[in-house]
Amino acid sequence: MSLRQIAFALFLLIPTFISAQESDSDIQVELLAEQFPESLGQVCLHFEKEKSAAFDLPTNRLSNPVGATARTMVLKTVNKEIPLCTIKLPEKGKAFAIVLVTAKPSGFSPIIVRKDDAAFNAGDVFFINRSEKTILGKLGGTPLVLKPGESKTDRPSKPVDNTYYNIAFATRESNGEKLISSTRWPIDNHLRSYLFFFTNAQGKTTFRAVDEYLEKKAP
Repeated sequence: MSLRQIAFALFLLIPTFISAQESDSDIQVELLAEQFPESLGQVCLHFEKEKSAAFDLPTNRLSNPVGATARTMVLKTVNKEIPLCTIKLPEKGKAFAIVLVTAKPSGFSPIIVRKDDAAFNAGDVFFINRSEKTILGKLGGTPLVLKPGESKTDRPSKPVDNTYYNIAFATRESNGEKLISSTRWPIDNHLRSYLFFFTNAQGKTTFRAVDEYLEKKAP
């Protein structure tokens, strides 16, 4: 191969190289832990050659956005750099919510949600079943079945007076269904949520929700 042919081949590779670089630039992640002892202090994300600034790991909201320089990273405590989990982002997407559920013997198992996915909209709920029972739900007119360890996105339908949804959750028992909660959710076109089902210290299945408020889109 002549020098001119080699130069031309290298020229053709430049766009591919730039595209690969761009695919891992401007990535942002926001983290939410199912539970995290305050005594462990702040955490940071470690990449192959660098790490992020230290930040708090919240349990009642998504963390502030953290820039990611690669799609594979390790979450560690700042103190003693104890590894908590390895996070591998999918190839598509630039904005992610990382939901961290506890995993034995210690640390987390990450559940990755694409925040810039057109299929994850205001009004949607990302359900996570951390209990040992199947969850049955009624989201207005939308039925929900969530097996132990399962997670999925769904949304209520058929609002009442275009104002609220009738919502009910129950567990599937050997002798039927056991009601957990029956309530009303107001319609909010600027909100999506992450909802955990879990077993509390008293052995009862319950849930908690973490809301994410979305910026209003310009007309």
